[in-house]
Amino acid sequence: MSEEKSLNRQTCEKMFSSMIALDWDSFQECLADDVFYRIGSGEEIIGKENVTKTLQGLYTQVSMQAPDVRQVLDLPEQDQVIFEFEAHYIYLADGSTLNFACTDVLRMKDSKVNEWRVYVDMKPYYDKQK
Repeated sequence: MSEEKSLNRQTCEKMFSSMIALDWDSFQECLADDVFYRIGSGEEIIGKENVTKTLQGLYTQVSMQAPDVRQVLDLPEQDQVIFEFEAHYIYLADGSTLNFACTDVLRMKDSKVNEWRVYVDMKPYYDKQK
């Protein structure tokens, strides 16, 4: 029996697929206008234009690959979707692979991402900088 995905989860999956494809128009369709985005305890980024610009800047340095999803908690009654996954990136400067353990918590409003918090183990990135 297949699991039926909520509209919220479908939106989140479209958002991630759009990021891999660098389809920023489709990506922005998934975000609330005033979306809140934050990686760990880093700077808060507000607004879909600002989130898009931030990620476009990141993707001048790395290429996002398909993640290995470990678990998805689809909580439609709480307008929340939580993804636990291993993120994979190609570092464009030298072609090496970077892998990060990551959990994204996405809170939804009207089937759009309204709050996006990324909890990621940055050790592989810092190890690369040594």
